Amino acid sequence: MVERLPWHAPLWRRLHQHRADGRWPHALLLAGPDGLGKGLFARRLAASRCCETPDAQGDACGQCQGCHWFQAGSHPDFSAVRPAEDGKAIKVDQIRELREFLGLTAYCGGCKIVLIEPADRLNLNAANSLLKTLEEPPGDGLLLLVAARPARLPATVRSRCQMLRFEPPPAPEAIAWLASRIDARLDARILLEVAGGAPLAALALAEPSRWSRRRQLLDSYDRVLQGATEPSRTAEAWLQGDVTENLRWLVGWHTDMIRLRLSAEPPRLSNPDLAAVLRRWADRQPPRALFERLDAAVRLSGLSATTQINMPLALEAFFCDGARGIVSDPLQRPAIEG
Repeated sequence: MVERLPWHAPLWRRLHQHRADGRWPHALLLAGPDGLGKGLFARRLAASRCCETPDAQGDACGQCQGCHWFQAGSHPDFSAVRPAEDGKAIKVDQIRELREFLGLTAYCGGCKIVLIEPADRLNLNAANSLLKTLEEPPGDGLLLLVAARPARLPATVRSRCQMLRFEPPPAPEAIAWLASRIDARLDARILLEVAGGAPLAALALAEPSRWSRRRQLLDSYDRVLQGATEPSRTAEAWLQGDVTENLRWLVGWHTDMIRLRLSAEPPRLSNPDLAAVLRRWADRQPPRALFERLDAAVRLSGLSATTQINMPLALEAFFCDGARGIVSDPLQRPAIEG
């Protein structure tokens, strides 16, 4: 059975009511930040549509043949479309296969269901091909698009889907859920704040290796800012683990430094447990330099996600500039691209 997350309840009730009223959309765009369980919600919905006897709340029974097929990943009326490799795009050939799948008669007499995740990884040709299906939807098809960054989808695709917006749950609800699933020595509130209020992201952060790596990266950055180590060695440390996550932390730290510099008691910090270190860093630089360093961190993070940047050299340049108290644009360093 697909896990039911408590903060999904209002959205689930709304969809179930639409289904009961016969107002079911042909395409749903499940949009919102990472770590809120959008993919789990989509699979719960797909399981419900594949079930022969859903319960009064609209959930799959878990006992019928359709449920057994779905749980085994072999339901003939369900198909999931993902990038062939992590971090890569969903390509047009995958969408063409999807259209052929939707064109077939439902094996179980219900509807054909397709899950596209993450939909914001569709390349342009794939998105245009999907648009043709959205413009002429099959009568017995349901498309579920899951996207943390829906703005990356063409407006024509977004406009032909009914959007289901996911927001972080209220902090007390999220903390209670998280606290029951992590080591009691960890602070659920801190984890949740670092994860931007997303409970599943906070749960992932609670893994000892990831939480300790964050602190190790902070210490390595602190040493390079004090001139106590070479930027090249710091860059090597930052290439370990999930580089995308590492850079997300870097951006968050610089954002908090600006908050701390502009207010003695900022209303919110993304990293409240690191406030003392971040305040010390912030006090060493004028506000304009802090904004410039944040811009540089954001550019570095963006380049790592969208280009074939030479990340070791880019990180070394960033840390070198930090140690020297200057700012430069990684795009202006010809040796970094490659």
